[in-house]
Amino acid sequence: MHATNVRRTIAPEGVARPPYGAPPAVLAGDWVFIGATMATDWERGVAEDCRGPEDFPFDLPPMARQAEGIYRTLERVLGAAGSAVKHIVRLDQFTPEHGQFRHYLPVRDRYITQDRPASTALAIKELLVPGAVMQLDGIAIVPRDGFVNVGINNPAAPAPRAGYSMAIRAGDWIWCSGASPTDFKSRAPYPGGVGHTQPEEIIVDPNFWYGSEIRLQTQYDLHKLELYLDAAGSDFAHVVKAQVYLTDARDLGGFMEVWRETFGDDPPATSVQVIDKMGIGGSRVEINMIAIAKDGALRREVIHTAAAPQPHIPAPQAIKAGPYLFLSGREAVTEQGIDPRVKPNGASPYLGSKSRDEMAVILEHTDAICRAAGGSLRDVVRMQVFTPDLREIGPALGPWTAAFPSDAPTLTVVGVTGPLPVPSLALTTDIMAYIP
Repeated sequence: MHATNVRRTIAPEGVARPPYGAPPAVLAGDWVFIGATMATDWERGVAEDCRGPEDFPFDLPPMARQAEGIYRTLERVLGAAGSAVKHIVRLDQFTPEHGQFRHYLPVRDRYITQDRPASTALAIKELLVPGAVMQLDGIAIVPRDGFVNVGINNPAAPAPRAGYSMAIRAGDWIWCSGASPTDFKSRAPYPGGVGHTQPEEIIVDPNFWYGSEIRLQTQYDLHKLELYLDAAGSDFAHVVKAQVYLTDARDLGGFMEVWRETFGDDPPATSVQVIDKMGIGGSRVEINMIAIAKDGALRREVIHTAAAPQPHIPAPQAIKAGPYLFLSGREAVTEQGIDPRVKPNGASPYLGSKSRDEMAVILEHTDAICRAAGGSLRDVVRMQVFTPDLREIGPALGPWTAAFPSDAPTLTVVGVTGPLPVPSLALTTDIMAYIP
């Protein structure tokens, strides 16, 4: 039987690992953290069996070929962890080719036929592998008696067109899909025309100086998430982590106003990332959540230490529930602004590396927060990095690989157009740890 307090690197033979050493997955307790998965061998770009014939490039869309390769890889990786594709509970999908996303869904639906995972699908600028049109990461569970993933839907909420579950519950854990500001009805003036997908009550009339799109859209997202959580046996008071995606960094202030109004003095751990586009036309904000059941044995614990700065958004440094630690988004900042250690020296501006220095600061603060929760940096199991310049990732991997000489966490790198929420920074991150 699976031991629930185990941590193990999952790297089955024949599954290529990236040159920086991050594993395909990490098993931590009952969860499997899936690392960045693309259709690549990390040596020749897109894997040969996921490329189309050179003379017949249009026989099958690249998205369909690559999605097939990705799910074959996931089958092997999750099988080695004692799980399976059908036990994925959370799935994040990043694509620089959003126009091809319709060719991805049929492949997903063949591999996952029911209780499809809580999902976000986001258009971004680029991926680490040229030619890659899709990158997945996420979380799966190792099922056991009383701990099996079940899809949750609420008939009072608009039904997603893409066929994913509004939420997944396994035991006392709940993963909510990304809620976007739509009722999934198109307002195009004619079939195939460009309109909008927002209900009338959240539309701001451009003829008047009244109303705020980001406020109304954030409120609508939260309304939908409240319905998801209610159907799963939870509520906002039991949310431990939220990931927020914006399409414009200038919307951060309006989002934070609604966040404070909703959560008051007890918000969940929260990260805010700026991506290029969402799957729903006109969307400015998408939010996903992880929560615990109201009637369960798990409890939320707010983690704070004076050895790390407080986030500049309304969020705690971290929330711990059971053995899992959920950090708010980490950047190289203090409460007063950008950490002085990452600002270039005007007298020798070419001798430093912004991303290298930022990563070092992020890891230092992450270690302090993990120690306040009873662990250390070595307990990190999952890390996502968002950057407007993928050339910055090489230098950033210096301190990252030094910090994790063995038992490294999974690492997902996403290239975005930017600017980031703190515009002059090179990196922003999302991090989870396992501290039993």
